[in-house]
Amino acid sequence: MAFTTLLAQIGPVFALVLLGVLLSRSERFGEQAAAVLNDVVYYLALPALIFHSVATSDLSAGVPTSALAVAVGLLVVAYLLGVGVALLGRVAGREANAVGLVAGWGNVGYMGIPLTTAVLGPASALAASLVSTLHTALAVSVFLVVATLVDHDRTDGHPTAGSLALTLARRVLGNPVVIAIVLGVLVAALRVPLPGPVSTTVGLVGDMAAPGGLLALGILLRAALPALRAGRTRVTTILGCTLVKLVAMPALAVGAVRLFAVPAPWAAVLVVMAALPDAATVFVLTAQYRTWYRESTAVVVLTTADSAVTLPVVLTLAL
Repeated sequence: MAFTTLLAQIGPVFALVLLGVLLSRSERFGEQAAAVLNDVVYYLALPALIFHSVATSDLSAGVPTSALAVAVGLLVVAYLLGVGVALLGRVAGREANAVGLVAGWGNVGYMGIPLTTAVLGPASALAASLVSTLHTALAVSVFLVVATLVDHDRTDGHPTAGSLALTLARRVLGNPVVIAIVLGVLVAALRVPLPGPVSTTVGLVGDMAAPGGLLALGILLRAALPALRAGRTRVTTILGCTLVKLVAMPALAVGAVRLFAVPAPWAAVLVVMAALPDAATVFVLTAQYRTWYRESTAVVVLTTADSAVTLPVVLTLAL
């Protein structure tokens, strides 16, 4: 059952990436077209998807603090391991920050929520939605804060505390993904029902996120592969990042949920979410900052392909 569900989730992902690769052979769908598509996903479709998912969640059941602590800890450790891999590969600064993001941020929205609820049952829907939201909010915030600090250090030397705080607030609080999460939590906490037409419209816009991001990924993947073959990118860093995402992170999750006695279904949800491959949204964010984004396409493809082997093992441990 789990393996069949897994194949059903991964198959369409590969199909859309492959379609993007095929489209890239046409001049009409070059890197400029991918950049426009990437902006549509980043500024419109992805925020709509996240807002709708969070706003329609039921927060009345409560959230165990142990689950929140483990969720935060796993992502922070994975980010630090990714940065460590980058530094060992002599990748530093803005690129090391991107490697940390790619090492930790999984496909918690596009694949995680539907896969978790299909395998673990409807009772896991709230846990899946909230873990996905926390995972996304923390990953984006850490990346933006570090990117801002690095950029300030490179361009301004020693910025004042006020200017740095203002830049951080503008980048983090003004980020469309963060705004969507905050608004979604407010709507869910206040139990404000979304009118039918509004919910349908937001849902339709959000439905563009997965195919749009995957198509953009496929279009730019074709341009990334020659660079990998020519040795202009550090393959060891890509492989190390892949191992952190698919091996180290789920292994840490299995140990953490047992150590901190995380209750069901939260424990299983945390393990499954930690074991997911990277999402196209990782590429979307790194592409916005033009840092390590070509390499991130390789990590997305590698982790998605390899998860066909690693995820069944993790599901066995989680269930």
